[in-house]
Amino acid sequence: MNCPRCEGLLMSDQVYNREEALYVLAVWRCLNCGETFDSMILQNRIQQKQKGMPERSKTTSWAERRSPLSITR
Repeated sequence: MNCPRCEGLLMSDQVYNREEALYVLAVWRCLNCGETFDSMILQNRIQQKQKGMPERSKTTSWAERRSPLSITR
């Protein structure tokens, strides 16, 4: 499965609450950009599209500000 934001590889993950892991949420996490989402987030994005709200940017802020790598000695 590919990330809807950057087309990177998605993997399943779990998010726990801080108090003794009483609440566990199954999510998808992108290995490229770090985007995390679950079924509720996807439902909300579909509803926003139907209402005509703007979509979330597909670029990551770090990618816009990064500088090219250079090799120095």
